[in-house]
Amino acid sequence: MMMYGELYQYFILHKQLNVPGIGTFQLERIPATADFPNKVINAPSFSIALQHDNGTPSKRFFNWLAQALQVSDRDAVVRFNDFAFDLKQKIRNGDKITWDGVGTLSSGLAGEIRFEPALKNKILEAPVKAEKVIREKSEHMVRVGEDERTSDEMIEFLNQPSAKRNYWWAWALIAGLLITMFIGWYFSENGLQVMSSGNNHKAKPVEATGTYQQLR
Repeated sequence: MMMYGELYQYFILHKQLNVPGIGTFQLERIPATADFPNKVINAPSFSIALQHDNGTPSKRFFNWLAQALQVSDRDAVVRFNDFAFDLKQKIRNGDKITWDGVGTLSSGLAGEIRFEPALKNKILEAPVKAEKVIREKSEHMVRVGEDERTSDEMIEFLNQPSAKRNYWWAWALIAGLLITMFIGWYFSENGLQVMSSGNNHKAKPVEATGTYQQLR
C-alpha cells in the first residue's frame, strides 16, 4: 500500500522523516535575510535534504501513522516497513520515483541513492519592506562621563546661552592707546629735549663763604 500523502503530511509537520533503507529526509529552514539596497527583508527559504543513515522511526511516528491510516499501531508498523522495502527495491531496479512535494529518488552509477529535492532555497513568501524609522524627538539615555542623562537634557544643556564675557582688557587697551597718543602729541609739540620737560631757569653757583681770617 502506497502512503506518500500521509508521510508527506508528517514530514511537513515535524520537519523530519526517516525511511529505513533510504535515509532521513530533513526540511531545512534558512533564516530571513536583509536586502539593504532594495530596502526589503527576504522571507525565510526552505530546502529538503536526504541524509543517508540507518536511523529508525520513533514510536511517536507510528502512533501518528496509525491514526492517519485509521489502523492499529501494529498494522501501521507492518504497512510502513512494506512501503520502505518496496520503495528501496524499485530504486535498485532502476526506477525513478517522484515523490510529490519531496523530490525524486533514483539509483546512481555506484548503486547509491540519488536525491533531487523538490525544494532548494525556495522562498514561499513575498519580501517585506524595511524602512528605517527616524524619530526626531524620541528620548533615550546618553552616557556623559560617569553619569547618564537623557537626550533631551543634553540638548537643553548644549543649547544654553553662553555667559557674557568680561571685556576689561579691551578698556585697558583703549586707555593705554590714548595715553600713548597723548605722549606722542606732547613730544611733537615741545620737542624731545630734556629741558622741555624740566625747569627752564638756569642754575647759578653759590659763592662760598670764607672759612678763615687773615692775621696781620
